[in-house]
Amino acid sequence: MKKWILWFVTVTIIMTVLLLSGSGCRPDTTVPAADTTTVVVEEDGLCDTLTGIWESDTLETTGMLLTVHQQNLEDVFFEYDSYELSGEALDVLMKNASYIMENEGFRVLVEGHCDERGTIDYNLSLGEKRALAVYEYLVNYGVPAERLEYISYGKERPFDPGHNERAWAANRRVHFRVLPGR
Repeated sequence: MKKWILWFVTVTIIMTVLLLSGSGCRPDTTVPAADTTTVVVEEDGLCDTLTGIWESDTLETTGMLLTVHQQNLEDVFFEYDSYELSGEALDVLMKNASYIMENEGFRVLVEGHCDERGTIDYNLSLGEKRALAVYEYLVNYGVPAERLEYISYGKERPFDPGHNERAWAANRRVHFRVLPGR
């Protein structure tokens, strides 16, 4: 009787393994051409961007050129509780727009930021209004919309972690993040 139980358990295990290994979908070995990943590495104040196909886990560096573009784009700053573009902001935006249009091969993420005062929801909304104001200005100036994206980080990514007027003024901004081109 013990031999029969041992034989039954062994056969059951073998059948289960065979059934599980033979069922299911065949593995998808195709690699989509557009399925890429971007990794941003910051060391010693320098930003390096790596791009590559996710499945191959092989990354190609494009960081030096992107760093050069990043250094040529200036942030735009805002008054407290405002998304209105000041005269100084318009001057910066004209320079940034000209630079973007003169240089191909990269895209720009327009990031809206706020200071720490106010609720999370309020600051996300205000950051979006700031980013959208800058985005619309750039598009109206002539920058192709397909080279731009915008996002709000609200108060979640402060440039200056301080809790005073100087820090708050530095955090009320739109930052331009250079991304690899498509």
